[in-house]
Amino acid sequence: MKKSVFIVLSLVFFFSFFFLQGCDRSKLTTTVTSVIDGDSITVKALQGTVRLIGIDAPEVTSGSKPAGQFAEEAREFLKQMVLNNGKVTLELHGKDSYGRHLAYLFNSEGEFVNAELVRQGLARPLTYEDTSHNSAKIREAYRQAFNNRSGIFSSYNDFQVYDASEVREALYPYQLGGFLGKIVWVEFTVIDVNGLTVVGDDIVVRVRPEEATLFGQDSKDLQRLYRKKIRVFGEIWQDDSGKVLMLLRDPAIEITGISQFANSSPFLLPKAA
Repeated sequence: MKKSVFIVLSLVFFFSFFFLQGCDRSKLTTTVTSVIDGDSITVKALQGTVRLIGIDAPEVTSGSKPAGQFAEEAREFLKQMVLNNGKVTLELHGKDSYGRHLAYLFNSEGEFVNAELVRQGLARPLTYEDTSHNSAKIREAYRQAFNNRSGIFSSYNDFQVYDASEVREALYPYQLGGFLGKIVWVEFTVIDVNGLTVVGDDIVVRVRPEEATLFGQDSKDLQRLYRKKIRVFGEIWQDDSGKVLMLLRDPAIEITGISQFANSSPFLLPKAA
């Protein structure tokens, strides 16, 4: 009997442990030991990397995504907010598939660091349904960055616009004079619209469903772009097909129609939240 009770209690503990690990939303106060990039840190109380959720900062080094403009500025800003500035608080949300701790981060003054990075134009929204309860704050921070032309939006008013074919011919790192990782306006004619994906001869433009929901856009908006000449604003990546790839966050400010909609800039107007 005692053995059976021991086995049952052990199983309860075992499954409870792993369940809590996957659903952890606890708060932890600790000290930052290093800043890896604009959205990743290490802290004294946890082993491994902590990934700031709800945002996506430019990459410092090339990997699955190219090294991007404002990556160093994002890292330096994060350092200023959390290093040598007392304790920080992490609101933990389990781990991702890479084993990184997922967290919202608050510095010693109570500032919401994830949103502040976005407000400075040093990161973009990256929403997931199970960790979205701060997404509204991050969305508003993104629009403030746009209104202030901060960071990634500092070149938004540039008259320089590149044809997608020109960009495709120079898909190598921007540090070497190419376009990979660079934030620019690209012009092309839409030849296909498939849900939240807009395609040209030399470019693929995508909107993640989570960001479409966050910013109140849907695929019907994008269908209006078919066979139109448009401009898109964002960071240049490369699609698996070899075409230019651009991932949009808020289509209302990152897509502008030209030929048929010259008087409606931005092309897609934000809808009410």
